[in-house]
Amino acid sequence: MSSFFTLPASQRKRKRTDDRPSKPAKRRSVQAEYSESRQARKSGKTPQKEDRDESISGSDSGEDDVQAESASESEATSEEDETAAERRARLAERYLENIRQEVDETGFDAEQIDKDRIAQRLREDVDEVKGRQYRLIASKLDFPAATHCLFHADTESTTAVAVRAPYIYTASKDKNLIKWQLASPKSVAPQSGLSKRPPPPPRKRPKKLRYIRGVKINADLPQQHGHTTPILSLAISPCGTYVATGSSTDRRLIIWLASTLAPLKTFTTHRDSVLSLAFAPQSSQPGVGAQLFSASADRTIKTYSLNGPDSLAYVETLFGHQDHVTSIAAMSLDQCVSVGARDRTARLWKVVDEMQSVYRADSSKHAEHVTGSVDCVAALPPAHFVTGSDSGAIQLWSVHRKKPVFVVEKAHGVEEPEPLEKASSEIGEEVLERLRKADTRRPIARGITALATVFGTDVVVSGSWDGCVRVWKVSDDKRALLPFGVVGTPERIVNGDIGSSKHEKDHEGPVRGVINSLAAFERRKETQNEFGGKKEGDTIGLCIVAGTGKEMRLGRWRKFPSGKNGAVVLEVPLQMRVNGVNGEHAE
Repeated sequence: MSSFFTLPASQRKRKRTDDRPSKPAKRRSVQAEYSESRQARKSGKTPQKEDRDESISGSDSGEDDVQAESASESEATSEEDETAAERRARLAERYLENIRQEVDETGFDAEQIDKDRIAQRLREDVDEVKGRQYRLIASKLDFPAATHCLFHADTESTTAVAVRAPYIYTASKDKNLIKWQLASPKSVAPQSGLSKRPPPPPRKRPKKLRYIRGVKINADLPQQHGHTTPILSLAISPCGTYVATGSSTDRRLIIWLASTLAPLKTFTTHRDSVLSLAFAPQSSQPGVGAQLFSASADRTIKTYSLNGPDSLAYVETLFGHQDHVTSIAAMSLDQCVSVGARDRTARLWKVVDEMQSVYRADSSKHAEHVTGSVDCVAALPPAHFVTGSDSGAIQLWSVHRKKPVFVVEKAHGVEEPEPLEKASSEIGEEVLERLRKADTRRPIARGITALATVFGTDVVVSGSWDGCVRVWKVSDDKRALLPFGVVGTPERIVNGDIGSSKHEKDHEGPVRGVINSLAAFERRKETQNEFGGKKEGDTIGLCIVAGTGKEMRLGRWRKFPSGKNGAVVLEVPLQMRVNGVNGEHAE
């Protein structure tokens, strides 16, 4: 008995029936099919497949549909004798025509476009706050052509400077806090049409606005605000509302109102000198006030929340350093980096996560000068920072590596020891000859006394007691520091060997005395945004403020009688390029 499975393959093919329904049958439910198949299995019969509802060849009407469809496809894809460029242009025109029709039908939604622009602007602000925007401006600036202007008051050595354009704040060892107004680089006095005299030159020297010294006794106040010992640290909030100062042995940290220098609150949370202060970058979140970090000689770091004149509060204390915390810099809203002097470590603090990362800044085995203390730190958000030590080394760090990414040895050069003839005028030639043979003195490296970075750029500036403000460029891959010379000095000094053992007069710069503090910011154009408000435009230069003095900020082991107590403003212009058409110089 033959069955379906024993038949030859040629006889297994089933023939199609011509009596096909014009419309497909409705799909039955899964439950009905399951019940039918179950009954079929019980009865021993298998359900047969239904015939197909549609024919592959189709009818005459189907052929017409296929022809119409093929015609439309040919019109949408390509035409005869049409090149690829012509096809792209035709499709672009069709796309624009569809957009016009959609706009005509639905209307122009200006509100949605404004929302998109606002969202884009907010994203840019967040990126700038977190340091993600990385502007390469170092190669566009003409550092040898910089101009400088010294300004000072009758004070002792300037220990700290802070800048919030157009204002400068300086602090000194004689308990002076002074507010200055910075001159605009293009401020020109108005010229009268009746006057034949030439207009006076623009003002370059900053103008002294307000100052406060020591404690101002006021019997009506429950607490007397002010410093009774030298001011060693200074910082201004990103919004320009608050100024914070810290002093030495009186252990006070005072919050001032920046506009009037009126004291708001005095903190006595530290048990030793307040050596460094830093405000966190401004938050893009509404309602978040300023956050302050303070570093002290008591080996601790403390955080403060400044949400308003009536809401100034201490938050918490961070422990970990084994020596004086001499410098601190803010990386983000809840992260800061600090250096611990003679423990020779830099530490990254994650306040929210309650974590710290330790970076050893010891000298390498092949270093000529041994690091004894790490004194300065500056942040390069979001993941890099630089440190400076008393051995004259500047180190570039990444938060993801425990060793420095790049090291610049003898960044500000060295000083030769004084000749033995100056030791005493009564030494004879024989004794002097024996002293020369037994002389084991070596050149002394100039220690790094100040570091600063320009937020969101590739510029790093450093200072020492050689009178030079040196500029360094962070490479594009952030793995090296490239020397860009000295600000405001001729090319022969800029291109000289940094580590060569030259006399001090060969390294003299526009600054006289030791550089105790540095601050830098971009000079940018003011333009209008799409909403009619003001916004910062392209970079037109760089402004560097250096606090100078005859003595060092944290000691008197070396004095500079020829130095100046005050500060210096260095204006760095853009490089001038030559116009190839008419040979004129253009900015």
